[in-house]
Amino acid sequence: MTYETLDVRIEDRVAWLTLNRPEKLNALTPESMTELRRFCTETDDDENVHAVVLRGAGERAFCAGMDLKWSEGLTKRERIEQGRLGEKTFSMLERLSVPVIAAVHGYAVGGGLELALAADFIVCADNAKMGLVEITLSARPPYQPKYMKGEPDPDQPEVGGSAPGWGGVKRLPKRVGKARAKEMLFTGIQLDAARALELGLVNSVFPADEFDKQVAALAERIGAMNRYNLRLVKELVDNEYDWIEPHPS
Repeated sequence: MTYETLDVRIEDRVAWLTLNRPEKLNALTPESMTELRRFCTETDDDENVHAVVLRGAGERAFCAGMDLKWSEGLTKRERIEQGRLGEKTFSMLERLSVPVIAAVHGYAVGGGLELALAADFIVCADNAKMGLVEITLSARPPYQPKYMKGEPDPDQPEVGGSAPGWGGVKRLPKRVGKARAKEMLFTGIQLDAARALELGLVNSVFPADEFDKQVAALAERIGAMNRYNLRLVKELVDNEYDWIEPHPS
């Protein structure tokens, strides 16, 4: 498998899926979305893959969300379609039959956190900053990001509202509860690792200098399990039903 915006390697039954645009903080583009969908299709049928680890290249970010160059160039019609594109892509990742671990370091904001939420669970380094910050783009200073310099949000429609469109508004409440999700979404706050752990957004926090080692150990353990059992357990949990009658053997 060769990709332009991703780095993919399979080692000892684990697929390491790395967003590979570090110079752009691994921001997502249409090409990224296309390649993520191809990865999902190819990986789901690969019996050598028992688990997937989703990461971001470089030291600064897991993923900074939607690429600004892509966002700024969209027509009104394309703004509608990019929401469908992201939701479709992340849903494919969520539906992978094997476990998906999002390993977050640095920034995971906007669409970057929505991508991480499509994984089965998130672990993070102690330098992580996570949030669905979209609402701040149309806020008044000082709450609007400084890089916008008071300019209007290109995603804010003339009539009506705008909200995270790649699945965050449905997946975040399932992780942290409705009230906490609303607080995050209403304020656009970025959580540090400790607060993310307290809210249940992440399962574990590891020191940044041990992050790779700890993630590798976790992936190795899950990858050692029987693939069919992993697939069955994920299906049972996701669909909220029990395995009443085991098949005969």
